[in-house]
Amino acid sequence: MADQPYGPGAFAFLAAYLVFMIVLGYVARARRRDDSMSSFYLAGKNLGALVLFFTLYATQYSGNTLIGYPGEAYRLGYAWTMSVGFMMAIVVAYLLFAPPLYRASQRGNFVTPGDWITHRFGENGRSGLTLFAGVLFVVAIANYLLAQLLAVGHIVSGLSGGAIPFWAGVVVLAVIILFYETLGGMQAVAWTDCIQGLLLFVGLLGMLAAVVAGSDRLGEATAWIIAHQPSKAVLPGGETIRTWISTILLVGFAAAVYPQAIQRIFAARSTRSLKRSFTVMAFMPLVTISAVVLVGILAIPQLSGLEGVETDQVMPRLLRVWAAESLWLYVMTVLVLTGIVAAIMSTADSVLLSLSSLLVKDVLGRFRMGSLPEVSLTAWGKRLSWIIMAILVLIALTPDLTLWGLIELKMEVLIQTAPLFVLGVLWPRFNAAGAAAGMASGTALAAGLTLAGMVKVWGWHAGVLGLALNVIVGVSV
Repeated sequence: MADQPYGPGAFAFLAAYLVFMIVLGYVARARRRDDSMSSFYLAGKNLGALVLFFTLYATQYSGNTLIGYPGEAYRLGYAWTMSVGFMMAIVVAYLLFAPPLYRASQRGNFVTPGDWITHRFGENGRSGLTLFAGVLFVVAIANYLLAQLLAVGHIVSGLSGGAIPFWAGVVVLAVIILFYETLGGMQAVAWTDCIQGLLLFVGLLGMLAAVVAGSDRLGEATAWIIAHQPSKAVLPGGETIRTWISTILLVGFAAAVYPQAIQRIFAARSTRSLKRSFTVMAFMPLVTISAVVLVGILAIPQLSGLEGVETDQVMPRLLRVWAAESLWLYVMTVLVLTGIVAAIMSTADSVLLSLSSLLVKDVLGRFRMGSLPEVSLTAWGKRLSWIIMAILVLIALTPDLTLWGLIELKMEVLIQTAPLFVLGVLWPRFNAAGAAAGMASGTALAAGLTLAGMVKVWGWHAGVLGLALNVIVGVSV
């Protein structure tokens, strides 16, 4: 097992999981009442607290989080422990607007985020604001789906020690995702999220208990970092602290308005189910993010010399080393890696569902598809899923960005839609003209700064500066 730490057992476990996903797709298809958009994209709006928690957990802790965050911890060192706060900020943002948004969705029978925008801003929202926001959503989460494809390629390549090439991992798992997602819709996605969450949670806790307990790995790693790479252990300066605050705002508001997260709010069975799921979600960064950051820090002395996109291999490479140390660690690392693959797949199919529903109803539906019956819209959404995935797989096969870089690019765009939901829910005087002018101004500033190579200004992200302008303009008009 030392030469091949995962061996055939790990691949058999992963293969069994993938076959089970296909079976779940068939079961979910059989249980779906009809082919309406609400049934396919929102699981009939009947997700209870437990399933809703796991599907939100899978949305928040995606493949680019579980692979990209250890890579960023490897690059930055102990400063990246602040990322626990980034993820907690998402739950705080949810609580600002999610319960009243859910109640409005029940009255208005919403399916996509655009339904809320049209409902809240009336004819003005219907004419252009919904389309504008829909385009921003599509751009942002297409980037997000691309990040999932990159992550799955990295994890499968790392798991196999390079025996399975990056491109094969991307293509094969993309086809499996498309198969069960177009069969089962949101119901299949929600069930896979539950399995993924259990695998990941048990595996991370078991692995870290074995690695950290009864040893001084962390102390030895810290001593090595201080001696050889002291910049990764020093107290942060003023600019780093400003970047932390900026990232809390960027991740907190942008991740809370993921279209797939908004649609999960719509899919809740009740307000009580929604609030219960958020209560548990508040504690998950302490377990999940702390664990993946610790993996990145422990990798600094053990895998020194990695640069650029190679750092996104930190998690699978280090787990290969640990798996060879004992049978317990072998089992736990297999659970973690399968959980990560599952997290990538569940996030990818969630994003794919949102992308197809946004394109069919909020973008293309504003032109040619608006008059089609819901069954036809659902069918077109499935076709678009295959087209979107094919295009993004081709892009993913030539990766030149780190996963954290893709996360930041996505957030810069997505955060400009946050006022539509936060201010739209909390401030009755917020109007369509102000929302459109603010979103246009914020997007222009964020895009302009990013294209000019100024992704941060004095430690503040371009997207956060764009959001500030967005809000100022929005409340002034």
